[in-house]
Formats: sequence, structure tokens, C-alpha cells
Amino acid sequence: MDIGWTTGFFEAMAGTRAAVPDGFAVHYYTDFRPTSVKGESSTEKEWSDVLASGIRVESVIEKHWAAIHKFDPQHRTKLVIDEWGTWYSQGQKVAPSYILSQVMTLRDAVHAAMTFDIYNRHADKIAMTNIAQTINCLHSLFAAREDKYVRTPVFYVFEMYRKHMGARLVALKVAASGISGSASVRDKSALITLTNATTAESMPAKIRLNGVKEARATVLTHESIQATNTFEQPEEVKPVKINVSTQNDGLTLTIPPRAVVAIEAVLS
Repeated sequence: MDIGWTTGFFEAMAGTRAAVPDGFAVHYYTDFRPTSVKGESSTEKEWSDVLASGIRVESVIEKHWAAIHKFDPQHRTKLVIDEWGTWYSQGQKVAPSYILSQVMTLRDAVHAAMTFDIYNRHADKIAMTNIAQTINCLHSLFAAREDKYVRTPVFYVFEMYRKHMGARLVALKVAASGISGSASVRDKSALITLTNATTAESMPAKIRLNGVKEARATVLTHESIQATNTFEQPEEVKPVKINVSTQNDGLTLTIPPRAVVAIEAVLS
């Protein structure tokens, strides 16, 4: 399946002369509109297909970066990924009249986390990323109808990754299939985010990190790959605490399947 993207320039103007563009806009959607895949439901195969298509954004970043290098070898121009996320055919669950509304499930939360890990790993290339739609639309953080309002599973991933913003990237090497991750530090605090995209296998994990004094962790997961938050059950999918142990040389924990984990560590 072809997944397209569109691009465009944000040009910085100096008087009447155009300077080197500040950013090169990239739009990338995990686009399943031409298929039978629905936002509100998922089979095991559809889960894998959506996530596999989503991580193709890494290749898009690398190819655009190489193309920009031909015209801007000093890389004064950075990438601005200002539209991204999952896009399914029109859903009916939020409200039939909302032509772009779609239900956000645990699958979309895992998709968001894996995408954030890619963005974090390429922080030297990316000036900004932002979701284009916030409420009742594509990859939305919230759903609303009349006086009802709910946070989607995707919202909680944004919240779990929030402390990466403004921090310093730390190289993170993951030696397990099905797991993605990223890490950052700010002062004496570290944030490590890990995603287990497998649907049935828990992953024991050891994170080598020197100087850990204490740590706490939260996990976003559910028994069902179709789990979502509704107006009737607004907290069906939300982060909860998970056990993490500290040693002299790092951390150990078990990452559940279908899960996004955020670990906050205090360093000596």
C-alpha cells in the first residue's frame, strides 16, 4: 500500500529578499482510507499493518534530509513535520456528521509512541512536529459531542512523552525486536520511553544507566487491542503505575504487550 506525503517551504523573509528557509514542511499520514481497516476495530493483522506503515516515517525523514543536503549542506533548514498520524475511512462512532472523526484506540496510542521515538532519534534534523487535529478529527487527542468530552488514548501518550520536550537527547540502543524507545536528560532527571508493539508477549527489560538514585514508571496498555475511551467509559485506557527496580548499573522492569511505558529516573 502506498502512503504518500506532501511537502512545502516555510520561507524566512529578510526585507524583500528570501533567506534560507527556516523549515521544510513534511506531511505524513499512515493512510488507510483506501482499505477496509476501521479506526474503531482491529484484527491482529491490521494492528501490525498500521504500525508497520507508521514507522515508514523514519525513511521519509532520512530521504528528505538527504535531499535538503544537496541545497543546504550546512543544514540551516530543518524539517517541520506539521501533519502526521493515522487516517482511516470516515467513522460513525463519534458523530456521523463529523466527516473526519475517527475513534482513537490503543493501536493509535502505540502508533503515536513509536512515531515519537523516531522523532526523538532524529532530533538533530527536526525543528518541530505537531499533530494537525486536536478534537473529533484525525489522530485526535480529544473527542467531544454536545456536553460530553473525553481524552483519547493518544492524549495520554502525548502526556507521557511531554518531559522529552526541551531536554537533551540520550542515545538509546534497543536489543529486542518489537520494542522501540527514546531517552532524554534534563539536569539530574532522565526520561526513558519504551513501546512494546507485540500483542501477546511481555518483555523483561534491563536498562543500563549509571547513577540512578530512584525511579518510577507508568504504563498505558489494555487487554484488548481495540480498547478506547468512550463518553460512557472515559477512563478505560489510561496510564497506571508499574513496578521498576533500581540497581547500581540501571533499571529492570517487565514491559507488558500492547504497551507504552514512561520511566522517570533521578540521577546522582
